[in-house]
Amino acid sequence: MRSTPGYIENLRKRLVSYIGSSEPFCIIKKNEEVIVTFIRGFADPDRNIILISEKSDSLGMNFIEIKNIEEIQPWMKSAA
Repeated sequence: MRSTPGYIENLRKRLVSYIGSSEPFCIIKKNEEVIVTFIRGFADPDRNIILISEKSDSLGMNFIEIKNIEEIQPWMKSAA
């Protein structure tokens, strides 16, 4: 099960390494919604809510709870 404490802690560590990257990431939420966005930081001290933005040079304005993230990976543009 992906909501185990070990999985969530690993996801937090990955998110920390992605903060401020100029490269976008693909976030797949548990409801199967896919978001291509930039990771800007955490909105809370427990690192349960991440700040995201639509542009690489903007501050985080949107929020996603870690419990709603199924997977996160670097986004690859398709050649189509």
